[in-house]
Amino acid sequence: MAVTVLRNAQLHITSEEFVDVDTVAIMDHRIVPMSPALLEDGTAEEIDVKGCHVCPGFIDLLVNGCAGVSFSQNPSIDTLESMRRWQTSHGTTTFVPTMISGPRENLSKAIAAVAEFKEKHPTVCPGLHMEGPFISSNHPGFQPSGYIRPYTQADFDFFVENRDTLAYVTIAPEVVRPKGIVELLANKIKLSIGHSSATYYEAMQAFKAGITNVTHLYNGMKSPVGREPGLVGAALQSEKVFASVIADGRHVHPALVNLAHKILGDRFYIVSDAQSVAGMSKAPSSFVLGGTEIFVDHKRGLIDAKGSFAGTTISMFDGVKFLVQSCGFSLDDALRAATYAPARALGLNEYGRIEGGFIADMVVFDDEFKIQYVVQNGYVKNSLELI
Repeated sequence: MAVTVLRNAQLHITSEEFVDVDTVAIMDHRIVPMSPALLEDGTAEEIDVKGCHVCPGFIDLLVNGCAGVSFSQNPSIDTLESMRRWQTSHGTTTFVPTMISGPRENLSKAIAAVAEFKEKHPTVCPGLHMEGPFISSNHPGFQPSGYIRPYTQADFDFFVENRDTLAYVTIAPEVVRPKGIVELLANKIKLSIGHSSATYYEAMQAFKAGITNVTHLYNGMKSPVGREPGLVGAALQSEKVFASVIADGRHVHPALVNLAHKILGDRFYIVSDAQSVAGMSKAPSSFVLGGTEIFVDHKRGLIDAKGSFAGTTISMFDGVKFLVQSCGFSLDDALRAATYAPARALGLNEYGRIEGGFIADMVVFDDEFKIQYVVQNGYVKNSLELI
């Protein structure tokens, strides 16, 4: 019975049993409440975290790449391993690799790579995120328009065949109509709305059909106006819908981040939307993704030739710091948006909170937002081991 105990901790995002507690134990890859019985045989490892903050591991539901690799460009197990190492070193213990609209051959490779990666690292990757191709050609972002297309029965068959490997699929409800949405959800294909020209009515119909998530709110959709609230208005109006925001300080103004959080509460969460240049010590002036050249503009961020945003260079921990330092979030609200909220959005029932029986994924960091330890699936690594 291997036991590790973290002592003198400031615990965040916990269940009731860990409120006003400063010690948490790990046994058999799970979080357990501290008990004297855990120390009886003298084999437990005790770590004094000296008053540091301890929160659940970050959960990123939208990662394109990092550390110099891009999953859309090279959908392989080696790419995923490189991504895992960088994500873990920055406190993200669970992440969802993303494929944008592209050739079916690449998608097939991605499915195979994610299936193998999930088997090897079952707590790290819930599956693949398909961001397209069933999206609006009016709001493609940087995605190559030549691969955006209508939804067909053959696509339904493909989804059902690969549902165990798919975490979720971002669609536009004006492309996949309510009947198709109901069929997909009934077959346990999780859907999210994004890159869409949907009207308020179309969005509300999709939510009524059972969709409960919106991909990167405010970006890749029509801006709301007085007579047409659109997808933004529908998402903020709905009482069961989760919505992500790209928390890099460029995609969404802090005032709109605060508005979404004020309305959505614990259904608000953040994603990194990281690209290959995230974590590179010397980023190139540009790179190619999906046949599109993306420019690394140090003021505007990652943009294509049309000026469309094309992801970020941040980690989830950077997003947490942005919420605290630029948006005025409390530390707990910021951490919840990076942990328990995305876990609930995707239905990850044993993740995202310090609770007895949950997967032992945690991040230990100091008041200066410097990571001291990362616990992933019960394994503890200190800051030097994460380099």
